[in-house]
Parts: sequence; C-alpha cells; structure tokens
Amino acid sequence: MSRNKKYQTNQRGKGTTLAGQADRHVLYEKAVQCVEAEIDMVDETFQSIRGRTARILREDFCGTANTSCEWVQRRDNNQAYAVDLDKKVLRWGEKHNISKLNDDAAGRIHLLNDDVLTVDIPPVDIVLAMNFSYQIFRRWKKSPNMMTSLTFGTSLDTIL
Repeated sequence: MSRNKKYQTNQRGKGTTLAGQADRHVLYEKAVQCVEAEIDMVDETFQSIRGRTARILREDFCGTANTSCEWVQRRDNNQAYAVDLDKKVLRWGEKHNISKLNDDAAGRIHLLNDDVLTVDIPPVDIVLAMNFSYQIFRRWKKSPNMMTSLTFGTSLDTIL
C-alpha cells in the first residue's frame, strides 16, 4: 500500500480519516498564522522606527494572502502586493480569503504569481516574509538578486 493511501483511510480501512478530509491551507492558517498579531507588530514597529504610518505592504511567499487581507482591512488607504510562485495556492487564497473582503479592500490587494527575486512592483513601505520560506536562500551574500529585488521595489525608508 502506498504511503499516501495508508494515511488517507482510517485504521479499519473504511472511509477517510479526518486528516484526509482536511484542507491543508486552513490547517496551516490555524496552526501557524496569527495575522492580527503579525500586523499589529508590523504597524507598531514601522511607526516607532519611521514615525509615520505604513500604507503599502509587500508580502513575499504570500501563499493564501491571509496577511495581505488583514493589512488592507486595517485602513482604507492600505495596499498590499502579495507575491507567490504557486498559482494553485494563490487561487485558493483568492477563493477563500480575498473573496470575503468587501470590493474596496479586495481591490487593494495585488495578487502576483511571480518570483520574489524578479517581481516588478512600485515602491513599498514594508516587505514581509512571515512564513520562513526565505530560509531556502542558503547563502544571502551569494544571492545578490535577492537584495537587489528587495531594494529595487522599495522607498528610501522601507523596512525589510
């Protein structure tokens, strides 16, 4: 029996397990994310360092764009650029998260199926990578494209 089949049926071989029925994106958001606390921290930190309120956020490796949704709901002039390579997870975020926003807030999220190293967006106030995907870059010093990419789309007082 394949490993995947083993874990999709219950021990008696009848029916599907709860884990097999679960949506992995919902589980991830519930287990790993607390977007309200994350955005509270980002807002407070930016205000204390820059002495102004941030408006434009870039969420690298955004996955379901849950953080971007929280960001645009905070203030009517907030915008978010949510960047991820995985088109399927972006579509899931569109269906389950962005669709729950009012039209104005949803219109202020720019969902981009792109590489964070090469994406072209206007300058932003804050760049976030909150899900630790950035750890895949083994040698930051040997990855000049990463820093160029991050600084190219930023203003002079952007916080990375």
